[in-house]
Amino acid sequence: MVRTDLVFECGIMNDIAEENSVHNSEMYGTYYTDIKADNAVSAKYGIKNGRYLTVFTDKGDVKRCLAALLGELIPDGNVLVAGLGNENICSDSLGVKSLSYIPATAHLAEHSEFSELGLRRVCVTEAGVTGKTGIESSERIRCLAELAGAAAVIAIDSLACGDTERLCRTVQITDTGISPGSGVGNDRKALNEDTVGVPVIAIGVPTVIDLSSITGSEDKHGLMVTPRSIDIYTDRLARIIGGAVSSALIPALTEEELCSLIIK
Repeated sequence: MVRTDLVFECGIMNDIAEENSVHNSEMYGTYYTDIKADNAVSAKYGIKNGRYLTVFTDKGDVKRCLAALLGELIPDGNVLVAGLGNENICSDSLGVKSLSYIPATAHLAEHSEFSELGLRRVCVTEAGVTGKTGIESSERIRCLAELAGAAAVIAIDSLACGDTERLCRTVQITDTGISPGSGVGNDRKALNEDTVGVPVIAIGVPTVIDLSSITGSEDKHGLMVTPRSIDIYTDRLARIIGGAVSSALIPALTEEELCSLIIK
């Protein structure tokens, strides 16, 4: 069985009976697939009801495409952005690295220019690693979301895939939340509306693949591999994803203006 976090790889793409649930499209020269899972699809493939967007990063203006798609999913109101993973492990660092490109603005709300600039109250946090903190990411994020008065949480994390063609080349966006570590067999408590209390929009990129998916040999099952230049890939993808999240949250500002709000 292929170990993957990508709904794109669950088999639905090859199922003619579900062609009405799958839509292929293009925006800003970037291709993406939009999968909408209803009760029947969810039961058939073992996935949650919701929307799954898979964006392919090889062509076009990927950041603008991601920002536009995220804009369709993010509700009005305060937002908490959480970076999941471990910055000290290259293949697991995407979530935390992405935060460097997302400005926190909630503390500026008392300034008179806040509304004039078209800012939204945004809080940014590292979710932490349960093995280090002893606290489930979902519990930490639930508490912070409540404290921030968040209407939604955006969670960014590294994923696993089952095909090398999608390794570090696709971005999955879903409004169903995420189960940290599920792709590498290290399941933690899910991050979703049920556990956090508000909608959770998950953004992820596959940075690892099970070796058995490449070799077809079950005796290699459980051995995860990653590209040699994974540090370069995660740096690039973090910049794209962080920039897209910023643009989606505060579309009134230019990229330069958004960068000026980020404390280095």
